Formats: sequence, structure tokens, C-alpha cells
Amino acid sequence: MNLFSLKDAYPFRLHNKMRTRNLKTWVEVSKDALKRNAEIIRKLAQGKIVMGVVKSNAYGHGLVETAKLFLKYGIDWLGVDNIDEAVLLRKSKIKAPILVLGYTPVIFFPLAVKYKIKLTLYGDDIFKQASRFKKAIGFHLKVDTGMSRQGVLTSDLPRYLSELKNHSEVRLEGVFTHFANADNISDLSYAKKQLGDFRKALGIIKESGFNPPIIHTVATTALFALPEADFNLVRIGVALYGLWPSEEFKSRFNSIGLQPALSWKTRIAQVKKIPKEVSVGYGITEKVKKDSVVALLPVGYYDGFFRSLSSIGEVLIAGRRCKILGRISMNLSVVDVSEVKDAKVWDEAILIGKAKNEQIAAEEIAGKINTISYEIVARINPLLPRIYG
Repeated sequence: MNLFSLKDAYPFRLHNKMRTRNLKTWVEVSKDALKRNAEIIRKLAQGKIVMGVVKSNAYGHGLVETAKLFLKYGIDWLGVDNIDEAVLLRKSKIKAPILVLGYTPVIFFPLAVKYKIKLTLYGDDIFKQASRFKKAIGFHLKVDTGMSRQGVLTSDLPRYLSELKNHSEVRLEGVFTHFANADNISDLSYAKKQLGDFRKALGIIKESGFNPPIIHTVATTALFALPEADFNLVRIGVALYGLWPSEEFKSRFNSIGLQPALSWKTRIAQVKKIPKEVSVGYGITEKVKKDSVVALLPVGYYDGFFRSLSSIGEVLIAGRRCKILGRISMNLSVVDVSEVKDAKVWDEAILIGKAKNEQIAAEEIAGKINTISYEIVARINPLLPRIYG
């Protein structure tokens, strides 16, 4: 997505003053929850710099408004995936330090200078790119300690750093790594090995004459499970949104008090009665087992409502769980409202969130389709309105 179209992808940054009565599908983000989570993370960080990771539309919560709220609640830096996100934040008058964690093509280096954006340094090709652009850019060197994604292998560091000395346009401001499985609280041996390798890398960097002021390894999982990995900055994503990487992780650390900030809602578009043994949806994959009342919801996999929830997912209507019937379509879903008294058109249906004594959490949905809560919220269509209140 280029810089000219990205802004169009995030047109809705609404506030609680705007009523939801005319919205058919929308996301609500709790400011109180974001504030509480930020306060908890700041306390756990014990004075270290806290980077709020707002990549991928702030995990579905809305990029610009969520970033502004994090900064208002005491978060120090912002982490994004790409230069487009970073520039959009700058154009939204955000002045805090921003680090692009993902890949940045050389064509966008002038934007990094213009908007004072920090970039990730990770491979030999960066020197060829940087040498074409003579103005200094602040980089954070990523060391690959066992994730096998971005980053320079520890064994390659001496050669890499020797080459780096020849490129004054590459200003080394930070160094970091990322843990592959710090969420595995039953066995942290691999994460500890990565930490050991990173410490070796820091030694090599120092011996090569570099002294980057910012060092970071900790993301959400390591903040809780691997406190010895702390340096002087922590990168926190999912915890700031009140989400957890797994149910096991949640059960272990839930007492900390994080609160999910996101609710996702839609409305009933039609209610009808269908007789026993009638099929529902594409592929006639499911038939109702008795005379039933069904409701049509104007939400589907285009909106981010996973097709894999077909016939197994649930929504909340009037505080009751209502099963999804048949296949979820691109823009529509059907649910069983036989047990809901007087269900009618335009009643709310909650896809993620609470109603009365019931709750459907992102972690619950993730468990049903064998994924993680991050994916559930990050895939919510960015074109849907976000309401902050």
C-alpha cells in the first residue's frame, strides 16, 4: 500500500460522541482499558523506555487514534511495521520517536530523514541502499539469535560491523533481537539460549567500537516470562490491548489485571423462521435440527469475521450465545436466535466483547480455529468505524 492510499484505509477515527445507531458493523475501543493497560505496563517496565507497538492498524484498534492515546497515557516510543504507517503518524502530528520494525525500501529513505523516523538494519543489502543516500539515518541493528527472520547472525557480526564502519550515513542508534517462543512458559530454554547469544552479540558490537545507546529484546511475552532479558527499552504490543498470546499464558498472568480494550459489534439485518432439516448457507454444509428462528448479520470474512468459524463460532445477542449456522459468507452470516426472546432487526450482536454475564474473548475465538488472539483482532477490516470512548 503506498503513501497516497494508506490514509484512505483509515478514514474512521470516531469518538463516543458519535452515536452508533446508524452503524451496522463497528469496533469500539475502551480508553479506560487502554489507559489501565498502559499504567500496568509502565509499572512492570520499572523506568525503562516503553515502545507501544501499533503496527497493523494497532492490532485492529485503529492506528492513529490508538497511538495518540498510548502517548497520552505515558508510552514513550511507537513501533510500526512500515514507513507508510510511520509517515501517517507524523502527518497526524505525532512527534514521539518511531521505529519501523519491518522492511524499508531505499526509495523511502528520504522520508525517514524528513520525518525523523528510525529504521531497522538487518542485512548486507542495506549498505548498498544506504550508500546511494548520503544523509544520516538512525538505525537499530537487528540480531538474528534464532528466529531466522530479519537480522544479522551473530557469527556474521564481525564482518558486518567492519563494513558498517565504512558507511557514516548509517548511524547505529540501537540494537535488538526477538524471541521465538518466550510464550512457552513451561520451557524457556530456547529463549534463554537466544538471550545468551544476544549478550555475545553485544560483546562483539562493543569490541568493534560501537556503543548504541538503546538495547532491547523484550516484547510482551518476555516482559512477563523472562524478566532477566530486560535492557533499557521494552517493545509491548498485545498486552497494551489487554490480549494474551495463549490461554495458558493468560491463566498464568491474568491476575496482573490487563483488560481487553476492543469490542466488535454488528446488527441483525433480518429475522426469519425456517423449518427442521432446511440447509443454511453455501455448500449446504449444515441443516437445522429443529424448527428454528435465525438472524442474518451483515458481517462476513471480508470484514475479518473468519470463515473458519462457520458452524462452530458464536455471537452474543441479548446476552445469550447464538451459534453460527452454516458457512460464513463474504459479507453475511446466519446465527440461531431460537432461544432469544423477541429478537428483531437492528438489535446488536456482539462478535467480540461482553453482554450481561457472557463474554466472547479474542482468545476464545482463536482457540476454536487454532490461531492466536493477535490474528483475530488484526484482521478486522480497517475500513470499519472505530469508536473510542
